[in-house]
Amino acid sequence: GRLPWSRQRPEEMSVILVDSDKTPQDIVLHRSVIAINGAAGRLSEGSFVIYLLRHGETEWNRAGRLQGHGDSPLTERGRAQARAMGRALREVVEDIEDFTLVSSPLGRTLETAHCVAEAIGRDPAAIVLEPRLKEHGFGAWEGEIYQEVAARFPAQWRAREADRWNYRVPGGESGALLAARVGAWLREQEECTRLIVVSHGFAGRVLRGLYVGAAPVEIFAMNEPQDGFFRLSGGVITAIETAALSD
Repeated sequence: GRLPWSRQRPEEMSVILVDSDKTPQDIVLHRSVIAINGAAGRLSEGSFVIYLLRHGETEWNRAGRLQGHGDSPLTERGRAQARAMGRALREVVEDIEDFTLVSSPLGRTLETAHCVAEAIGRDPAAIVLEPRLKEHGFGAWEGEIYQEVAARFPAQWRAREADRWNYRVPGGESGALLAARVGAWLREQEECTRLIVVSHGFAGRVLRGLYVGAAPVEIFAMNEPQDGFFRLSGGVITAIETAALSD
C-alpha cells in the first residue's frame, strides 16, 4: 500500500550523528537526521528507500543566477560531483541493481543522472523522467543574479519576503504549488519503492520536508548540498557526504 506521509512528524525522529563534523542544522532538520560518512559502511535497506540527489554545480550556480525551469550546463566541478555521488551510491547501497534511477527532465539533472548511471553501471536509457520533480519555477526571475533581484524587482521582492511559501513570482510558481506537485508524486510511491532520484535544490528540500511532515519555515532552513545526498527510509532522513566516502 501507499504510505501516509502527512501523519509523520519530525518530532518522532531521533538525532544520531556518526563520524560527522557537521551539526544537524547544517545538514537538514535538526530533529530528524542521521549524518554518516564512509566510516559507517553499507546501509541496510528496508522496503521503502529513496536516495535523493541534487544535480551537480552548473554554470548558473557558479554565477549566482536563479535557474528554476531554465537551465545551464554542469561545470567540470559539477560533473565531478555527479560522478562522486555515483561512486558513493555504489559503495553504500546494497542490491543497487534493484533501484530505479529517476530524474527531473531538466538538462542539469539529466546530465547528473547520466554521470550517476555510468558510475553504478546502469544503462542511461533506463533513466525514468519525472516532470513533477522539476525545480521551483522562478518565472520572470529566471536567469537573474539572485543578489540583484531585490533591487531590480523591489515590489515583487517585498511581496515574496512577506509570504515566501505562497508568493508566486510572475510566470513562476509558489512553494505551495511546488509542494502540491512533488507531494502528488510522493503519495504515489508504494511501500516497496526503491529509487535513486536526481532532483534540485528547493524541490529536494520540499520533498524531504513532506517526507517528515516539516513546516515551511523548517523547509526553508534545510540545506541543498551538491557534494552529498540523502536517504529517505523508515521515516528518517540520512545525510551521506560524498567527499568523505570518496577519499
